[in-house]
Amino acid sequence: MKNKLNSLQHKIADYTRFGQVLLAVGTLLFIGIILPDNEKELSQLLVMIGASLGALGASLFFFYRVKKLRDIEVEEM
Repeated sequence: MKNKLNSLQHKIADYTRFGQVLLAVGTLLFIGIILPDNEKELSQLLVMIGASLGALGASLFFFYRVKKLRDIEVEEM
């Protein structure tokens, strides 16, 4: 039981870090889209938008997993 709780706590910490890093990356990519630059082509903007949305979506997924794992952790205590 204690080993399982310890494993859950490690997963929660890892997923939180993954979510925070992906949130930062997605935000930086989004800022790169917003800043005016006349040299950006449409294909570059589309790639940056896709990467930004992908990073933000993955971040939301990891934060959702953290929420579910915390609910499981509370149930097992």
